[in-house]
Amino acid sequence: KAVIKAAQELEAQGVKAISSDCGFFVNYQNVVSKAVNIPVAMSSLLQIPFVAQFIGKKRSIGVITASERALGNRALELAGVKAETQVVVRGMDDQPNFDQMVMKEGDYLDTDKIEAETVAVAKKMVKDNPDMGAIIMECSMLPPYSKAVQEATGLPVYDFINMIDYVQRGTHARGYENRYY
Repeated sequence: KAVIKAAQELEAQGVKAISSDCGFFVNYQNVVSKAVNIPVAMSSLLQIPFVAQFIGKKRSIGVITASERALGNRALELAGVKAETQVVVRGMDDQPNFDQMVMKEGDYLDTDKIEAETVAVAKKMVKDNPDMGAIIMECSMLPPYSKAVQEATGLPVYDFINMIDYVQRGTHARGYENRYY
C-alpha cells in the first residue's frame, strides 16, 4: 500500500514515469502499474524479455543478483520472462566483500574488491554457459561494475540505469536538428 500511495502521489505531482533501482521491486510492478496512468518500470529484470528478442532464442541471458537464493522463478514470471527463455542466475551472496559490505551493511565499501568479485562471477557464468548473449544486473549496487563486466566478458550488460534511460527517453523525447545523436 505504501508503494502504491507513493506512486500515486508522484503522478499527482506531474511525474511522467516511475522506476525503482532494486530488481526485487518486480513484486510491485503489476500493482503499481495498475494504480497509475504513467509508465512504471520497477525492476531491471523487466529488460529480460526485451533483451531476449534481440540476442535470439538460442542464447541465454545471465542475471547477476544480490541473492541467488532469493531470485526464483516467481520473480522472472512477474518480469514477463517466458518459460522458454534461457536465464542463468548467479548471486553475489557468496562473495565475501559483497556479502559483508552490502548484504550485512558493513562499515566500508571497497568498490575495487566488489568490482573484482562481480567480474569473477560474470566470467565464471560465461565460462559455464558459452552460449550466453547478454547479462542483466539485478541489484541496485551493481551498475558501477557494468562496464568492467562488459569489458571482461565482451557481452552487452544491462542494469536499472539502462532501463531508466530508456523509459526517460520515451517520456522526454529530444528534438532532432538534422542529426541522430
